[in-house]
Amino acid sequence: MTVNMKTVIPSLLGLNLLLAGWSAAAQVGKPLKLCDLKLPAKLQLKPLAVPGRGPGRFPGRGPLGQPAEPQPVKWNEKQIVLTAVITAIKQGPTALSLPPIFNHTLTFKIGNVLRGGLQKGGVIQAHHSARQHKKPTFPKGKVVVALSQIRGGLRIEGLEPADEGKIAAIQLACELPHGWKNEDGKVVSPWAAQKKRAWPDAQKVDAKHLCAVTGRPALLAGSGVVFQVAKVPPQKAIKWTNPDGDGEYKIIVSNPTDQPLIVEALRRVGKKILWKESLLIQCQGKTYTAPGSIGLLRPTEPVTLQPGENVSTVVNALKLDGPSWPRGGYRIEFQFCLGERSSKQSFYYMSRHHDVIRGTLKKQMN
Repeated sequence: MTVNMKTVIPSLLGLNLLLAGWSAAAQVGKPLKLCDLKLPAKLQLKPLAVPGRGPGRFPGRGPLGQPAEPQPVKWNEKQIVLTAVITAIKQGPTALSLPPIFNHTLTFKIGNVLRGGLQKGGVIQAHHSARQHKKPTFPKGKVVVALSQIRGGLRIEGLEPADEGKIAAIQLACELPHGWKNEDGKVVSPWAAQKKRAWPDAQKVDAKHLCAVTGRPALLAGSGVVFQVAKVPPQKAIKWTNPDGDGEYKIIVSNPTDQPLIVEALRRVGKKILWKESLLIQCQGKTYTAPGSIGLLRPTEPVTLQPGENVSTVVNALKLDGPSWPRGGYRIEFQFCLGERSSKQSFYYMSRHHDVIRGTLKKQMN
């Protein structure tokens, strides 16, 4: 057996010092308390930091054990909104946190589709998760539900009993494109900060809603259009670091029908498609114009897609200035929007890798 003397000798010295302290205390008749013993500085015990854990929590997480505060559903920001009836409830595993996280799979029979590409009368299943002290209960009869399609499944983001008044209010909210808001009876667009640059005064468009700040019309993509978003593989894949790439996403707008489709929300000048002035990105409850957007400085026209035609571009979400970027390795979600159509993407962000990329992109933009 081999003995490492570099380890044994300091241990023996520490033991001798400890015994000496006990002996001294016994000689003076003092009751011995372990906390009274003073070890040399080199042997003082210090709490060790757990690797990867800082004093703060990840963005979006509160202190341990703190229940999530219920928030009103922002129906206008949801990817899919519909009325339905719950036909089946299947309980899943419960996470034994404080408070616990209850998981259920709900089956819906779709009534009316207020937003999104699902079909009336269809049957779908979606995952419901609730972090609360009591097991959740679900309403009977007609409900209105908000869903997101992410990572291959449907996730419930809002679920409430439905009455005609509520449905009418939600339907009005879903008439507006993603990111638009109704503030004190006035409709405001996400391009409001661009003011006069957001839409040329000389161009008049027949639209139901106009931005009260910029005059920009609320333009929709249209029900026949297919809007898709796909992750672009990274130039160099690094295990445990960039499984979702390095922030690039391919945006595809296509016409699967046998008739031409006018995509009002997608603008062009001549043959040049103005993607940066048409797309929006939602992240952490905020809406951002596409990176590099400067506004529509002259009149534009909508893109017309011929039967079977598609157009595409690549957007890098890491160019966004404003989100609270995770520390360490954690997920962040981006929702890419064109008019009333959108696609939500979950992105694994590793700060030691993606911070460097963001810094490089920021220098390029400046």
